[in-house]
Amino acid sequence: MQHRIRQAGLADLDEVGRLFNEYRMFYNQNADLEGARQYIRERMERDESVVLVAETDVNSDCGANGSNGLPLSNGLICNGFVQLYPSFSSVSMGPIWVLNDLYVHPDYRQQGIARKLLQAAKRLATERGVLRISLSTELSNKQAQVLYESEGYAQDTKFMYYELNV
Repeated sequence: MQHRIRQAGLADLDEVGRLFNEYRMFYNQNADLEGARQYIRERMERDESVVLVAETDVNSDCGANGSNGLPLSNGLICNGFVQLYPSFSSVSMGPIWVLNDLYVHPDYRQQGIARKLLQAAKRLATERGVLRISLSTELSNKQAQVLYESEGYAQDTKFMYYELNV
């Protein structure tokens, strides 16, 4: 089974919006498909994020019986995505990316798609001169932590991170 990773564009808005909505629901947010589509559209139109999608040929044996997602006109189905937000490091004086969203539809998990998305993000960051990719995950998400560490991500032991809701 082949999974292809590529950068998403506005033509992929319906599929990326669907996956983004599912991702938000995974984090106990109410379903809001139109809001999810609008959010992704704004990020893309403003060049405020980079979205990579994972696609699988709907005619291949992908284990999901084609039941989730709508095939694109090219016969592929989007089944995962990663969203990266550009930022900068003042100390390093260069660009960094924040990997804020990584999601694979439940029917397609355990097939290496999340790993391929992470690897594609790293390749693209290298091509674009990005110094590092940072991410955070829930303390209880041990499965994701194992994946991140196996791909070379290291837990920060020097700094504490704080948040202020405004």
